[in-house]
Amino acid sequence: MPSSSWESYVGAVAPTAGPSAPAAPAPLAAELARAALPVLRRTEDALVDTTSWLALADSSAVVMYEWASSGHLKRELARADVASGATLAESLVGVNGVGSAVARRSATLVRGGEHANERWRGLACAASPIVHPLTRQLMGVVNITCLVEDQNSHLKITLNSLVDGIQHELAARTRTRHQRLLEAHLRVVRGASGPVATLDASTMIVEDRFGAVPLDRETLWAIVEAAGPLATEVVLPSGQRLQMVPVVPGRPADGCSLVFGRAVALPTPGPARVRRERLSPLELAEFDVITGALERHGGNKVQTAQHLGISRGTLYERLRRYGIS
Repeated sequence: MPSSSWESYVGAVAPTAGPSAPAAPAPLAAELARAALPVLRRTEDALVDTTSWLALADSSAVVMYEWASSGHLKRELARADVASGATLAESLVGVNGVGSAVARRSATLVRGGEHANERWRGLACAASPIVHPLTRQLMGVVNITCLVEDQNSHLKITLNSLVDGIQHELAARTRTRHQRLLEAHLRVVRGASGPVATLDASTMIVEDRFGAVPLDRETLWAIVEAAGPLATEVVLPSGQRLQMVPVVPGRPADGCSLVFGRAVALPTPGPARVRRERLSPLELAEFDVITGALERHGGNKVQTAQHLGISRGTLYERLRRYGIS
């Protein structure tokens, strides 16, 4: 029976073997893991009748995922300190497929006696780096290993197929995520009177009128994460309070928009303001966008509906729900 393990940064599963392992999830490693898993699973099906080992490692050459076509091969590799959680950095364990691909940032084939560890000299290891489709930052390495005597052209062919599949999946996911961020950013900008920054764990969008962002993306995102999933505002170290609007309600990890300055000017100080104070965080975000659009268009509901990209009927329903006259 094939044997597999998924020591995922996303699931925070403790490593099973190896001299060292990461202490906490890394955003790039988690993104790579999500994109690579379906590709690796499909490859497993094709290799089930071979003597093969698949692995995915992060940018530090720590094995995040492994799959062996047989229990016997998996046990042999485990005895050679090759398992989920193992560190295969070339600087620590010498020449090997994963570690050498990380060190050189290029596809690598290490055969038999080329391995530094004599326990790996019966293996042929082909590995290739995986880079982020936009930033070109090294995300990790994918590896396929077989017995030296079984090595043939299919080893490189399978590796190339793995790399192409994972890079394609990463590109598709990146386009989807960035499009979602951009759409959320534009939606909040339409109803905000102050500058807006929309960000997640790896991207930040700001408009030209913002000027210099007071904090870098990593610092801002750390503040957002510390605020918790139910927060509607964050406080900067300077004491400035920013309204926070989630990109996807209920899924804070998908990002949020931060409004610098007052988000919207409320049209009336009376019933609408009282009603506003009773809204949930998600209703509050929608309320602010609608009232901001109304103010921008001088109360013209036809233009407001067009601006928001909704029908007049939907706008009137929201106005009744929120008590906006």
